[in-house]
Amino acid sequence: MLGAPVAGALPGMAAAMASPGAASAQEVKLSDPLIKSLAVGKADGHGALRDVFRDHQSGVTGMDFTYDGLHLVTCGEDNSVFVYSCERAQRTRHLRCEKYGCSLIKFLHNDKDGAVAASRSETEHVTKYWDFHENKYLRLFRGHTGRTLSISPHPYEDMFLSGSEDKSVMLWDLRVEKPTAKINGQGPTIASFDQQGLVFAACVGRPKVHLFDTRNFAKGEFTCFDLAPHIRGEDALARFVQFSPCGKYLLVRTASQLLLMDAFDGELVCEYPVAAGAEAAPTGAPPVPSFSPDSQYVISGVAGGDTCVWQTTNARQVQRLTGHTSAPTRAAFSPAHALVVTAAETLAWWIPESA
Repeated sequence: MLGAPVAGALPGMAAAMASPGAASAQEVKLSDPLIKSLAVGKADGHGALRDVFRDHQSGVTGMDFTYDGLHLVTCGEDNSVFVYSCERAQRTRHLRCEKYGCSLIKFLHNDKDGAVAASRSETEHVTKYWDFHENKYLRLFRGHTGRTLSISPHPYEDMFLSGSEDKSVMLWDLRVEKPTAKINGQGPTIASFDQQGLVFAACVGRPKVHLFDTRNFAKGEFTCFDLAPHIRGEDALARFVQFSPCGKYLLVRTASQLLLMDAFDGELVCEYPVAAGAEAAPTGAPPVPSFSPDSQYVISGVAGGDTCVWQTTNARQVQRLTGHTSAPTRAAFSPAHALVVTAAETLAWWIPESA
């Protein structure tokens, strides 16, 4: 449990450590001064700072924390998956996925040794239920006929959503190889559960966000938000959608814009300045943003290798993290610690300098 720092733990984690017991978003106390003090550092066993991680030999395509912030997983174009201990800032596992590759990966809600991972294969569009401890696939989920674009595990039940280039969103039960439900779209699709798993958002090939009741999705969407008035340029498709931990907002990423929408009425709250010179990831997707666990901040890689942190509701830039040589494909806050991880040519761990 995380009542106090452990030997070799990241310096600065104590500034936002959870109290003993289950971690939650409310236990992380972030502030502008703390965000402004973030600097690259990885602690060795003696508390000294060493270099950032250079484990992947090519681009990182997926990254996720466990719900308690104790573990981080990454996958990349090199067909490798790495698992890290966030307490010790050390790599704990290196797994290979030669047959299918791995384009996206997400921990399951209750298992640091279990994840769902989408393949990178051009011919076999499978999603794997992966047991890290045994290093074996417990189940292969087949149904999509195109590349998987999003994976979203339910926060507390054994199910997950997937979106794909094949114009469909699928709902899966971890115990069944075939999808339990399918939503047809008009183009590439993405989908994401909210933090309670009661609602999910889906973008299905049009500049709209459709909201569904998880228990009554068969009845169709209960509301739909039109993004068209807010989107510039020819590519109006949403590439990423995520609910804020507080449930009040939706973060929507297009090829050149990052928008914050009100999750209740669909009104535009603000837009974050990412468009100028925006770079695409190696997969062709724009950098993947995320919220802080307390919903106060939004983080995203931008052109030139920097990572920006903005105040959520007014897009005021709080910090600009510099050092990468290309736009970070992934940037995320730990759900339980004062820690940010960014992934580009290296995997950088950012912790408060003052702690």
